[in-house]
Amino acid sequence: MTRDNDGTNGTGGGGAVMRDRPAGLAKNEKLVWNALAATTEPQKAYEILDGLKEQGVRAPMTVYRALEGLETKGHIHKLDGLNAFVLCNHEGPHAVQTFLVCEGCSTVTELEMVAVEANITPAVRAAEFDMHTARLEIKGTCVSCAEAA
Repeated sequence: MTRDNDGTNGTGGGGAVMRDRPAGLAKNEKLVWNALAATTEPQKAYEILDGLKEQGVRAPMTVYRALEGLETKGHIHKLDGLNAFVLCNHEGPHAVQTFLVCEGCSTVTELEMVAVEANITPAVRAAEFDMHTARLEIKGTCVSCAEAA
């Protein structure tokens, strides 16, 4: 199953979709979550900060702490290759995260790949390693960019 960060379950559709914000978030976590929910593109911390200045957020550490809290709670993901953040499209935290990243338009699609998780988890346990997160970022071209080329 695919779930685009535009809330369309992999069908495209464009435009930001405001998802239900999780309960129990701190004030700054709410602000950062809303900023991420308002766009379909991954956002860097300083882009989020720029968008929140009108709401009184001025310090980068405020955004970084909120991002850390949201990531710890499993509500967002950091895309290491882009150094940017997106909302998680799953119902709860999960250790294995897989993303399709379009190099043309920066669209990110989170994939739910049960088979990958089913294979990684036993291998990691066999190596006697305590896995916190496995993140796979697959870079390429989305269908929209391929059709436009």
